[in-house]
Amino acid sequence: MDLEEKSLEEIGDRCEECGAKLTKAEIEAALDSGGPALCTVHADEVVPVGEEDDGFGEE
Repeated sequence: MDLEEKSLEEIGDRCEECGAKLTKAEIEAALDSGGPALCTVHADEVVPVGEEDDGFGEE
């Protein structure tokens, strides 16, 4: 079993959510971030961990 950490060197040319063809910029963004391969629309929907709005505002 290979436990060596591997970097993402290749990525598909289609969005993993909707299947849309990715632009060169979208592919480069996925490579820079380590994936997943998402179109601009779906990449904008990704919320970093800890930044979700839980509905409990600070008051």
